[in-house]
Amino acid sequence: MKNRDMQVLPRFLGEEGEQFFTLQMRCREQAKAHIVFVPPFGEEMNRCRALVAEQARNFAASGYACTLMDFYGTGDSQGELHDASLQIWHANIRLTIETLQREENLPVILWGLRLGAFVALDFAAKSPGLIADILLWQPVVSGKRYVTQILRQRVAALAGKNLAPETTAQIREKLANGERVEISGYTVGGTLMDDIEHLSLAEMTALCSGKIHWFESVSEPGEALTGATVKAVSQLESLQNMVVLHPFTGPQIWQLHKRDALPELVSITSSLLS
Repeated sequence: MKNRDMQVLPRFLGEEGEQFFTLQMRCREQAKAHIVFVPPFGEEMNRCRALVAEQARNFAASGYACTLMDFYGTGDSQGELHDASLQIWHANIRLTIETLQREENLPVILWGLRLGAFVALDFAAKSPGLIADILLWQPVVSGKRYVTQILRQRVAALAGKNLAPETTAQIREKLANGERVEISGYTVGGTLMDDIEHLSLAEMTALCSGKIHWFESVSEPGEALTGATVKAVSQLESLQNMVVLHPFTGPQIWQLHKRDALPELVSITSSLLS
């Protein structure tokens, strides 16, 4: 698709004071479906923006209307991260889908990256019959483990600055008591951290009418997936979900401070919806 054939449409959705930013990339013709991107958390979102934009352009070139979101309290959206919750973020996804379908009544594909992939699954579980297919890029599979990893960033930062040490248990207690905590430049609140910690695959039955495409990074072709991934996929399959695995190789961009590319991931993903 030539640049002049693609539309890039930024806008804010929601009520004043609670507005969140969306950016749609699409062809000028009737789209095949809506693809709604559910973003990762914190610095992972910033590290992956270029990659996500590249994939969105590819989706647009293949005839899809792809909408990228900044959740309330993140990116270009209104609000503060420490006031966010999973309920608010679910409402952001729902309003995006409702707005898009009012404009064009098309199938909806959810596309999530890292924590956004887990949030996408949780949203689909609470929205039966709404989602056609789900694309998961390197999904988080344990909310508790992910929150622990986030809190350890604060533990390491305090140690590096020779400040009074804290354990992850102490940080959790602060959050539970209503305190705000700064982690890697982001100020978080207890509600959102608790919401993330309690994300679970346990009741995610029949999440979409089509397939869940699971994209997982491996060090080299043919390498076995991690035990956590195998367990999570088996659990989803036991709950009447059709999961298709797509291993890929390349740098783990969500962990890198410098910009890099993942051509294999983009190629595999684009080929599914060409």
